[in-house]
Parts: sequence; structure tokens; C-alpha cells
Amino acid sequence: MCLSVRGAINDLQRRRSRKSTEYRDDTGRALYREEAIDALMDELAKGREVIPMHKGCGNPCKNSCQCKGFDYKDGGGCPGHPIDEKESTHVNP
Repeated sequence: MCLSVRGAINDLQRRRSRKSTEYRDDTGRALYREEAIDALMDELAKGREVIPMHKGCGNPCKNSCQCKGFDYKDGGGCPGHPIDEKESTHVNP
């Protein structure tokens, strides 16, 4: 799962509230609108078009030994993870 950095910036720019956002820093503190925009602009400056939305993601991904890594630049995000037969037959209630 990934977040479009440009899309998130556009969304935040439409808001005019001084309330904290759903975005958090590394310590878990909720960021204000301006802080979130600054953090996302930093991601764009690094050449990242998308960023992980799940704390378990990384580069290389920690969730799968077969993962090729998260694609920040081309917007591909997570390439997915192989699942075993047991998982694929699981049905949510």
C-alpha cells in the first residue's frame, strides 16, 4: 500500500485548518498541515513519487524475503508478496 506524494500535498493544500493531520512523524506525533506538507515536499526532493503507508514496509521489504523492494520513483509502490496456498484459501467472514 502506498501514498501518492503529489496527491497528498494537493489534498493538504486544500485544507485550511490548523488542526493536526493524520500524518505522523517518526515519534508518532501528529503533524500540523504545514509540517505535513513540508515533510511530503522533502520526499519529492528525494525523487519519491510514492511512499509506503504501512509501517512494515521498507526497502528492501521486511515482509518477504522474495520482495524486490519498494518502488519510490516510478510510482509502483509495493511489488506484492507471494502467499502460500493456506493463505490464498482463507476467506474473511
